[in-house]
Amino acid sequence: MIKTCLKFLLSFVVYTVVFFIGNSFMPFSQGFTELNELMLEEHPEATLFHLLNFAWICFAIYFIIKHASYAGGKLVLRILCITFFTVFFITFVGAMYSVNAFEGRITRLDFLFVMLTGLLSLLVAIPLMVKFFGNKNARTAITKNMNLHMKTTAIKLGLCGLVYFAAYFIFAFSVQWQFEEFRNFYSDTQWGRAAWGSDRSGLFPWLSITVLRGILNGLFVLPLLSIISKNKRKFIIGLCLIYLAPAINHIAPNPMFPDTVRLLHLTAMAGTMLLFGVIVGNILWGKRKNND
Repeated sequence: MIKTCLKFLLSFVVYTVVFFIGNSFMPFSQGFTELNELMLEEHPEATLFHLLNFAWICFAIYFIIKHASYAGGKLVLRILCITFFTVFFITFVGAMYSVNAFEGRITRLDFLFVMLTGLLSLLVAIPLMVKFFGNKNARTAITKNMNLHMKTTAIKLGLCGLVYFAAYFIFAFSVQWQFEEFRNFYSDTQWGRAAWGSDRSGLFPWLSITVLRGILNGLFVLPLLSIISKNKRKFIIGLCLIYLAPAINHIAPNPMFPDTVRLLHLTAMAGTMLLFGVIVGNILWGKRKNND
């Protein structure tokens, strides 16, 4: 147990160091840089909360590795795709759609650089963690459970889009939209004007993007079906750990958001992704029997 904890701590430190080094070399805009400096001045404790987010990501990776059906380079590649696309890519591409809310202080390129920083951290940490925690005796062949039929998979991904759409609006309507500060903050965005403003021209694109996010969240975790192929409960837990990582990031004070808006994002995102993860986990798993 002590040896495992030390290995996990080393993996967490490596992830954190690479992230901060990569972050320091990224050509962020002046506005984004000033916001980070402001955060450190007003909320020096924010770094500790960011470390909690890094620890969550590392633990999600650890959990998946410990329950994987195989090891080696194939496992590294699949975990890399799952974590990067669900934790960073979908999150920050979605943020680009709301860039108007930040009043020109943040650009779309800033979000791209954050994604690249996360990718660098994952590229270093995941191979290390597979080496530390991977089952050396595990078979390296892809399990037969990964044999997906195109039509069945397409139907399941369509359901993922609808489930995400429903989960998103349950928490958006019942939590976020009930607060005037949240509505005011996003009032200048296309989706804000469509949701509670008078401009309905952006309504269809926004609704379509919401469904698309659900489909992509389902698509990018398909490799997890081959990684955790023997136990449905562990598969769903691994899924939820990954899905909740972007929400955990909102625990840290952030000058980009008023505290009320940030905490509303934390609450709604956590609720949405937990509900989405449980339902989608059952959809993707299907009628297979547990082997454990």
